[in-house]
Amino acid sequence: MAVGIRREGQSGTCIVDFEGDIDISVVPEFRRELEFALAGGCSHIVIDLSRVEYADSSALGLLVWLDRRLTPIEGRLVLAGVTHDVARVLELSGLVSVARSITTTSSVKIALEGLDFQEAQVDPLWTRRVLMSADVDVLGDMRREVCRIAGPLGFSEAALFDIKVAVGEALANAVRHGSSSVEDSIEIVIRAYDDRLVIDVEDTGVGFDGEHNGADDPYASGGRGIMFMRALMDRVEFSSREKSGTLVTLVKHRAPVG
Repeated sequence: MAVGIRREGQSGTCIVDFEGDIDISVVPEFRRELEFALAGGCSHIVIDLSRVEYADSSALGLLVWLDRRLTPIEGRLVLAGVTHDVARVLELSGLVSVARSITTTSSVKIALEGLDFQEAQVDPLWTRRVLMSADVDVLGDMRREVCRIAGPLGFSEAALFDIKVAVGEALANAVRHGSSSVEDSIEIVIRAYDDRLVIDVEDTGVGFDGEHNGADDPYASGGRGIMFMRALMDRVEFSSREKSGTLVTLVKHRAPVG
């Protein structure tokens, strides 16, 4: 095992460089290293898995432990550069889909961009605003409208489908949980940046907190919307508005222009 942990600037983000197999023989030591990082003030952890070809059940247990440590402090665990075989293990476990703090990215660079909370200081290329009534009958139109607006940004058909599903789930939750009647309005703000698309969905009702109750039960009648959003987008955030309602922010990276 070769592991190195470094802090990204003055932020609370730490990058973990790991090389070798992650199995029961190395997990205890790896966990101790991560404990030191957490104690040292790391609230967001990016693990570079591009040089890891094998991960067993003890590795999944380590990720569960990290998720439980990071979720209460609103921290994030990003698995970057996951190799094909390790991705298969993660897929079989279903962990990334249900763990609140865990996401995956193709590289450390993209992971750090996703953790950059100062992005609002950068002017978007353009912004579009759409208002919809809190009516389930208009959900299909709104999903299509968002994809129509995002279409010129060069996303693949698969990426556009991801966006459609994630936006659809955010809108459905805003109608079901964030609105008291069809007279309520839901605002959709779409911002295009050089390297990403940011979609805000804001309701005016009681809102919802991003918990995916029931998603761990394959036979549950609902509760999978949050899981889909987190699985299909590069970043998902939930925040309560000052007076009432919830703001859901969905981020999808794209190839930089030029």
